Amino acid sequence: MRKLIFLLTAVMMTAVMPLSVSAEEAPAAEQTAEENPEAQAETHPEDMFTYTLNVAGRAQITDFTVSDTYTGEVVIPSMLDGYEVGYIDNAAFMNAKGVTSITIPATVTDMGNSVFFGCESLEKFIVEEGNPYFSVVDDGVLLADNNQFLVAYPASRAGESYTIPETVDEIAPGCFGFAQNLKEIVIPSKVQYIDKWAFGYSKLEKVNISSMQIDDYAFAYCENLHEVILNPGVETIYDASFSVCPSLTEINLPDTLEYVGQCAFCGTGLTSITIPASVNEIDYCAFGYDSDLKAVGGFVIYGESGSEAEYYATAVDLDNDYENNFTFVTTNPTEAPEKDSSPETVIMTETNEAGEIITEQVTIPPEATTEAGTKEIIGAELKNNQFLQIALATLGGIAVVLALTLVILAFRKPKNQNQDDDK
Repeated sequence: MRKLIFLLTAVMMTAVMPLSVSAEEAPAAEQTAEENPEAQAETHPEDMFTYTLNVAGRAQITDFTVSDTYTGEVVIPSMLDGYEVGYIDNAAFMNAKGVTSITIPATVTDMGNSVFFGCESLEKFIVEEGNPYFSVVDDGVLLADNNQFLVAYPASRAGESYTIPETVDEIAPGCFGFAQNLKEIVIPSKVQYIDKWAFGYSKLEKVNISSMQIDDYAFAYCENLHEVILNPGVETIYDASFSVCPSLTEINLPDTLEYVGQCAFCGTGLTSITIPASVNEIDYCAFGYDSDLKAVGGFVIYGESGSEAEYYATAVDLDNDYENNFTFVTTNPTEAPEKDSSPETVIMTETNEAGEIITEQVTIPPEATTEAGTKEIIGAELKNNQFLQIALATLGGIAVVLALTLVILAFRKPKNQNQDDDK
């Protein structure tokens, strides 16, 4: 069961991706086309595509039958056997590695998912004039629905960086898959949803994301991806979104994140992760596992005590046969140390009537260790010391007598002065 996620991957990929056929296994006609360019040029459209008819009687292209051998430009026909071509099905051109450009006729007004995933040599799209739904911007990038939906980025388009137009609010499945030259992408904040396999197998190195949702395998197998910025607003990271990205050695999860899907970061270069308290669900093998779903030795999880992060560190999933045993380090704020409640002992000294100095230890309770409390205790000790009381009383009396004498002397006139006055 620990291999479940990758078994599911295999099933999903084979469901939408035609199996590659080697030259030795290819039909004789296809080998001839590859060896003889003139034979390829003479191939009729009906021999290059398979199609079905929809309820409106329009042709739906289901497969580009020569995808394993064809090289060069492809012009999708507007008619097949007399039927107007209106739709291109899921993965119809997937793994057509030799195709360099694709022209879409004005009749095609819709297409499925990951239609051009794996077209590694594709340099540009061309849309015939009059098409009401599709358009081309930025030297060959395919958009739809008034440029709100980014359908496909040519995998071999020149340029190491690309800024998605501000009009775009969704990236289609497999849109940037297998991008050969693209190293950095700027995704506008308006894009709230990054679909499945959107950047899968690309050479992308840096990405800045504000989207609310990152879907399954969105950045899977991006082996050069080493810088991922997840901005506040990201809420969900679904299954295997960043799986098998070995160059990704660090990432900061925003405090808006709520869910991390299974195997979301397995096969990365992470050796630790800080998980915010906002995360309320972490699926199995999300962190701390390699691409073979084996635990990464010494993996450390940082988070608040009692949070989902702490639970995940030792979580057990019997259904999928795994048990975490990761080191958990709390990030809770350090509490102020408790005040020392032990009593304080001070030395008090006094002199008795015989002139002997007597020392005594006095225990001060903790609640009395303030300045006011200490004064009260010393005052209480003085109150009980009879010798000090007598001494203080005597000194007080002498002080009073001296004060009165000074007052009398100040108001009394000298006799000599009185005699001079009588004369």
